[in-house]
Order: sequence, then structure tokens, then C-alpha cells
Amino acid sequence: MMSVKILGFGSNWWARFGRDPCDACRYTRHAAYYNSAGVRCGQNIKRHWIIPGLIRFNGVGDFDPHFASRAIGETFLCGDLEFACGGNRILFVRTAAKTAIPDRYLVVVSSERFGAFNFENSSWKSEFAEPISISQLRGSQEAMLLMRDGDWVRTGLGVWQLVVQSSLPNGAALQLFEDVALG
Repeated sequence: MMSVKILGFGSNWWARFGRDPCDACRYTRHAAYYNSAGVRCGQNIKRHWIIPGLIRFNGVGDFDPHFASRAIGETFLCGDLEFACGGNRILFVRTAAKTAIPDRYLVVVSSERFGAFNFENSSWKSEFAEPISISQLRGSQEAMLLMRDGDWVRTGLGVWQLVVQSSLPNGAALQLFEDVALG
């Protein structure tokens, strides 16, 4: 198990409910909630994956789908990032102790907020930043990544580096470093 601090969620949410229509816990304890990178397509958010993947929360965990934003800044114990069913998957099992030091950070970057990415260029991200999912449609892009302190992504605006400091909101944030020479 690894610990992951959530700094943001992807745009696309959906749920799968328990299969038994007579089950009183079908929509709560026996449900699963999924999040992934997505882009606006008309009036909807769609998964136009160039790297398919998702994160999952089970209904029995410490995640409340009605108040997903409350999980931002929280650290969760998670399974490892795996490739299964045609895409990357990571299960967020339960919240970690408040004193837990995260192994990774769940970071979501969009072209709208951070600038356009060139995903075809191998130097668009640092070596150890791991994409969970990436969606792209025309000029819209969104990427969901697992990152460590010091990892970075490169966009048309420059290099955004993950900085971990207790003085930052949620203890970490991407900061723009325009004049940094990175591999």
C-alpha cells in the first residue's frame, strides 16, 4: 500500500451501484465511485482518453461522493497503480492518519489552467511522474498524475513543478518555474 494526498480530481465522475435491486445498501456501501481525466464535449464531460485510467473509491471507504471536494488535501491509503481492464487503475481504500506523510500526490492538470501539453514529446513530464489518465479533444486536455515532490510537467506556459511545503494550501502545489533547466 502507498499513501496518496489528493490535490485535485479529474473532471469526469461516474458510479456503479450494487447489482441486487433488493439490497438496502445498493447505493451506498455496495457502490463504487470513479474519477478520471475528462474534457468538455458540448454540454457533457467525456473521457476522450489517450491514456485510459481511473481512480476508484468503494462505498465502504472513507470517501463521501456527495462532498468529493472534502477529500482534497486528505491522504488516503491506496493500492498500487496497476494496468487492468484496458487502462490504469488505482483503488483509494481509506484515509490515512493525519500525521501520514504521502508517498505520492494526486495532481490534475488541464490545458485551460496550465497551458497546452505536447504529449507526443517524451519530455512533457519528469521521469517519475506517472500518468493515471489523459483525455484530449481538439484544444482541450486534462491529465491525472501521481507525482512526488520535485516532479514536473511541461506545458506551453513553462515548467510546473510540484513543491511540497507546509505553508502551501493542502501542503503542496504546482508552481511555475520558467527558467528551470530540467531533463
